[in-house]
Amino acid sequence: MTTAILIEKLRDELGTFDVPAEQAVAVAREILQRAKTAPQPLENKFISRNIPLEEYRALSREEKRSYHDEAEELNWRWVENQLNRLNAKWLMVVEGQVVMYGETLDNYPDRKELLALCERIGKYPFAFFSPRVFAIEELSTAWHETKEPDDAYPAISIALFDNSNRFETEADLDTGAVDCYASLEMLTANGVVTIEIDDVGRTSKHLSRAFNYFVAPVWLELIDDKATNKQSRITVICVENWLHSPFTAINPARTCLVGRRALLKLRPRLVLDFDARCTEVQFKMTPS
Repeated sequence: MTTAILIEKLRDELGTFDVPAEQAVAVAREILQRAKTAPQPLENKFISRNIPLEEYRALSREEKRSYHDEAEELNWRWVENQLNRLNAKWLMVVEGQVVMYGETLDNYPDRKELLALCERIGKYPFAFFSPRVFAIEELSTAWHETKEPDDAYPAISIALFDNSNRFETEADLDTGAVDCYASLEMLTANGVVTIEIDDVGRTSKHLSRAFNYFVAPVWLELIDDKATNKQSRITVICVENWLHSPFTAINPARTCLVGRRALLKLRPRLVLDFDARCTEVQFKMTPS
């Protein structure tokens, strides 16, 4: 049925039918036609194709991001099923097959492991992350002052480092977050993280705002009030354009947000003094 015939039938049914109404019908019909012809995500089939490694390396950073984002848009139902089936936080997919996955970000491949995978298969895998990775319940009170009146965020002193470089900062403590989020610019400027041609850049949302990020393994160090230090290997979510990201909306001075996983590894005792607005870190002494 053409648009003209549809409008005539509507005019017969409804009587008067002005020009704006006719235009609305034409637009609605066009939208429905596009929806019919657009590829639909399938539950049991992955429809995107992986490109050769050299072709991927020739893409710009934005083209690489689009490579992954488009595959996620076309296959979101399949990806969702695989994430649920494997209870995974991330997947890597080659030609419709899950070749790597993890229940946490802790075992996300580092650059060497990812490069070895790419060289072995000759193609660049699609990388997908579960929305649960970015589920953050913002706290409303703490130690770093926020934009809200008489409000602050609890903070702890940490260091993020690799084999030769170190970045020390006062990070906001957020038990509503699972993982660690940090400024990509701060980490690269301090030499802790380097973004190479093969690194996967992705896009997600927080507080209904989009942000771009990379994931990278680093070491996190926490020191208690007796100068005892403990370290743990973590995977940090490195957020691009941090100062204008949703993570600094409530605290523009924030450089890092530490979630539960790193602290569950290090197992400190945190004393939150709401009167002095300070955090005391203690490690339990193990019997000698």
